[in-house]
Amino acid sequence: MSGKYTMTQVINVSALEDLAQYNVRNVFLAIGFFDGVHLGHRKLLSELVEAAKKVDAVPVVMTFFPHPRQILHPGRHPVLLLPPLRKVELLHEYGARAVVTLNFNEEFAALEPEEFLHQCLDCDDVALKGICVGSNWHFGAKGKGDAELLRNYADAGHFEFRSVSELTLDDGRVVSSTAIRRAVAAGRLDDAEKMLGRRYHLCGDIISGHGVAGSELAHPTANVEVEFGVMPPAGVYAARAHLNGESYMAAVDIGVSPTYDRPEDRDGRVEAFLLNFCGSIRGSYIEIEPVKWIREERCFASPADLRAQICADVMQIKQFFSKS
Repeated sequence: MSGKYTMTQVINVSALEDLAQYNVRNVFLAIGFFDGVHLGHRKLLSELVEAAKKVDAVPVVMTFFPHPRQILHPGRHPVLLLPPLRKVELLHEYGARAVVTLNFNEEFAALEPEEFLHQCLDCDDVALKGICVGSNWHFGAKGKGDAELLRNYADAGHFEFRSVSELTLDDGRVVSSTAIRRAVAAGRLDDAEKMLGRRYHLCGDIISGHGVAGSELAHPTANVEVEFGVMPPAGVYAARAHLNGESYMAAVDIGVSPTYDRPEDRDGRVEAFLLNFCGSIRGSYIEIEPVKWIREERCFASPADLRAQICADVMQIKQFFSKS
């Protein structure tokens, strides 16, 4: 990751035993990847906090990085919805007093379920008072570990086990990170927001562009190298841009810049024009929050025609935010 993202102070360690240095001795543990920290995850976290309180334990989340599929299926792993540190911060916000982030590598992926439990959870200095997982969570080599094995492990260790069912929306759809990715890719940003419980974000560094947005189009843009978040469909969006602790209205173009038709742009690009902003932001870290789709991306006869359309887009976006 870029390392540009900063967060408030949260206990974030790389092994369960590391919690002892923070005087955390009794824990109730929720385990999972928690990408997006969506409403389904928040349901599990609520159960974790309640269960930990009953046994006088600290609610702790154990998660992983990178995504297991990045190791198991290189090139076919999902795009992460959140930067790892932002995930830690949200887990803390919704109840976790500490987060244990384990390094997921090939050796780790090969662990049999029993080895996984022994290596990750057996600890002399930190007592395990309970485990809380999603009902469909699997672990260990080839995902052979399941809720039944965890329940037996908890019974043998004389601590509590809780299996939390998936959260469904009113229409019956299951809330999941996969469902959120699909919703965003299809342009259903409202559905993604319902499942996340907050606006959807794209995150990344601001990089050098072609230098024509300011000189030819009179609307200098931040060119974003998206590192986290699924791309919504191509088009122009009314958006919020979060930069250096400030929030700005923005006109965001997602697509291939067809008016200029550059080969290097054909894989897609994200450009954000921040309204009421002056200054240099190259090299900064930015979060883009697409709020409303304004129009499709079009090829214009000339840069002058594109410039006129951008002016109209900006006016429409200002009107949208003035009413929202």
